[in-house]
Amino acid sequence: MDQTSPSSPLSTRHQRHQRHPHPHQQHHHLSRLERLPPELLEKIFFHSLPSINLPRSSPHIAGVLSKPIIYKWLIRLAFSSCNPSSHHNFFTEDFLPSPLDFWALSNAERRLLQQDILTCRWSTLKVFRECQREYVKHVLRQKGAGLVFVSREDRAGFEALDEMFSRPMEFDKAESGRRGSGDLILKAKKKVIEGGRRQGEVDMRVSFWFHFGAIQIREPSPVSHEIDVFRLPCPPSPNERPRMPDKLLHAPWTSEKIEFLTLLSQETYIDEHNHSTERSHQVLRQLIRDRDYDTFATLLELNVTTRDYSYPQKWPVKTRHFKEALRHVTGLNDPFLKLLYDKRWDSLKDRRVRDEVLNCIEM
Repeated sequence: MDQTSPSSPLSTRHQRHQRHPHPHQQHHHLSRLERLPPELLEKIFFHSLPSINLPRSSPHIAGVLSKPIIYKWLIRLAFSSCNPSSHHNFFTEDFLPSPLDFWALSNAERRLLQQDILTCRWSTLKVFRECQREYVKHVLRQKGAGLVFVSREDRAGFEALDEMFSRPMEFDKAESGRRGSGDLILKAKKKVIEGGRRQGEVDMRVSFWFHFGAIQIREPSPVSHEIDVFRLPCPPSPNERPRMPDKLLHAPWTSEKIEFLTLLSQETYIDEHNHSTERSHQVLRQLIRDRDYDTFATLLELNVTTRDYSYPQKWPVKTRHFKEALRHVTGLNDPFLKLLYDKRWDSLKDRRVRDEVLNCIEM
């Protein structure tokens, strides 16, 4: 028999360990689902989307599905724009493999998927920035084939794309509430082929927005317009934005967190509507209490949206913020009170509070 003899030392030690297992030698017994091959678990997970609860069912399954490439596929599935040109020859197998199907999700399902992804710990600024670069390069491969940059300046600009993507915060962040015509605009020629024969060339204009992970390829026009722009991240529609995750609305306020908040500020909503600003109010109130002036000043300049109003507006300031600043005033020209006075005086309607503020400001 292949069975070990009961009198053997191996058997004795085995029985002893079975009776008194060491805590570190106790192993979690895997369920039938957990014992499935990783490839099959991945397939089950993809078919269960837009729900992402499968990895939450067990640490083992979470470990199997914790792969950077899966994170990127999920972001591409959820956050790619659905502009007209993305309907044809864009979501290729190498970019978004089956069974992942971008067009199988409704706007409501995509919004919920975006919202769930943003709450995940792996959903970080670094991952999103990597996805933006890869997304724009994929657009160029699929929609920019045949483009020829004629001038030396345009060729140099094209060669500098990676360098520019490495410093996105130095470019247009839509401080006025809307994007400009492009951080980098390149002129190109594109061959026109009909019936297998070259029929000539047309002028093309390629515009890049590095902070927004956006690119537009079109024929030149005297008027700049945002038609058929590829963008990541992008909400399903202006009226179907996901909720800003709580993790980006509290201390510690690192530069990475503020950049991530800035990236998502116009793609998500913080408050339900303009008359219900409790989340945004709490953020500013806590910054005043913590005396975090730099973050406070940054957020006052940030454009945000509400769930029921998609047009970006400056971070909401109410009378209660002036009252909070008055409660923590440190003397004449307190920096928080002075900044509110300089930037948001029109938000204060209460005459009594106005008088209190003016008594603390040196004209």
